[in-house]
Parts: sequence; C-alpha cells; structure tokens
Amino acid sequence: MTVKAHFSSIRTNGSSGLFAMPDALLTAERDGSGLFARANMAPAVARSGYDPRGTGRSALAVVMPVEAPPGAGLVHAYLIDADDERRTALHKLLSGKPNMVVRAYRSRAAFLAAVDQLDDGCVIVSADGCEGESTDSVALLDFIRHSRESRRFACVILASAQHMRLAIDAMKAGAVDCLLSPYATDDLLGVVEDSLALVREASAESAATAQARSQIARLTSRERDVLNGLLHGKSNKMIALDLGISPRTVEIYRAHLMDKLGTHSLSETLKVAFAAGMS
Repeated sequence: MTVKAHFSSIRTNGSSGLFAMPDALLTAERDGSGLFARANMAPAVARSGYDPRGTGRSALAVVMPVEAPPGAGLVHAYLIDADDERRTALHKLLSGKPNMVVRAYRSRAAFLAAVDQLDDGCVIVSADGCEGESTDSVALLDFIRHSRESRRFACVILASAQHMRLAIDAMKAGAVDCLLSPYATDDLLGVVEDSLALVREASAESAATAQARSQIARLTSRERDVLNGLLHGKSNKMIALDLGISPRTVEIYRAHLMDKLGTHSLSETLKVAFAAGMS
C-alpha cells in the first residue's frame, strides 16, 4: 500500500465555473441568492435539484442551448465532503474537465443512499470533517469492497494526517489511491483520470463478457458439448468418442457453432468462450 503526500493546496479564486450535471453541461455563477444559470440542448426553464453547497435548497435553472463536443462521452465523478468550502472548490476544479459530470454530497450516507441510481465512475471521499459518521464509515468500507468486486466505481480517499485510520482501512478495502493533504491539484486530477481509466476498462470488459455470453446462449446443448471439448483441447475424434457420435457429425456441429459465434478459426472461437466465462 502506498499513501501519497503532496505539499500544495487547492484554492478557488472566484465564484463562477463550469458545473456538469447528469443531463447537461452547465455554466454556473453564484450570486449569493442561490440562482444558477444552466445550459442544455433545448431552450426551456426547468427546476433543478442540484445543490453544490449542500444547503438542501433547490435552485431555479434557466436552460439555454449549448453544443456538446462531437463524439464526446461523459465520465462521472462523485465528491463526498462535509466541508462546504472544500467541496465547492473540488467541484469547481473537476467540473473544468471536458465531459466530466460531477455530483457532490455532504455525507457518505447521502451518497450511499443514491448509489444504486448512479452511473459508473470515480468516487472521491474526504476523510476529514466526517466525525460522527462511524456507522457510515462501515457502510462506506463495505461499498468500497463491493466496488472492487463489481468494478463499477473506483474510490479515491483524501485525508489529513489525523484521519489516516479511515484512509488506511479504505485502501485495504480496495480504494485505488489515497492523497494526503495538502496535495497538488495536478496530482488529484491525475489520480481521478487513472481511476476513470480503470472504470472504463472494466466497463469495456463487462460489455465484451455480456456480448460473448449472448453469443454462447444461441448454441444448442450439443453445440455446447462440442465447444467444451474444444476448450479442453480435444480433437474431433476424441469429442466424437465422448459424445457417442461420428467425427463427421462433430465437424457439422463445430461449423454450426462457429457460424453462430461469428468466428472463423479455432482461436477466435476459444476467445469468445473464454470471454463468456467458459473453462
């Protein structure tokens, strides 16, 4: 386990910035009244539940047209920090990244209550300012363990020296990194990018697995028997002996299953089978 320590701090110098939402890219400016301007793809006036300072108040959102970058895919980051000023600064920093959707939560409990409805992404948890959340800490560690297994989320811990216990427990549970404050903004952005890369990789692998399983599901039981024989390195004659059929019949089944899988060689066929979890 490696814990990184960096020696500069995040600062915010102004009250305006690019804020990203699940359904839009929005440019927001805080004027003290709780009003935010919001840009979306179609002109309208909407009520937004977004609350970057965690005050519990909804903000009136004025929706204006904006062009999204061509071919751009959104990535998702989730901030959990009880400190309003730090949470706002982090939100502003991350929202400046192209195509990044950022959601902020004042408590771990609030995040965990919403997690089932969230897209895959990077979860950034501040261990500071969370005194009194011991029960939620247990739930958070359970969530990190589950995330490591499901690979839907990659968790990053931000901590000061006095809150290293939670940071260490989180790393043991499967958090991908920990930054010890004060830390450089470039280091935080780099860790977030690395975490999102892990999530994208896992998502791509999950999609490949789902596709392979869908292809395998099209096979008949006898075609699967032949495929299992191929997985174990058996020849057509050996498979024929095992199944009590002729080698010619095995060849026919083999041709049919390769046609259904869209493969043209034994190696391609085995790749699909392995991707589907067959062994």
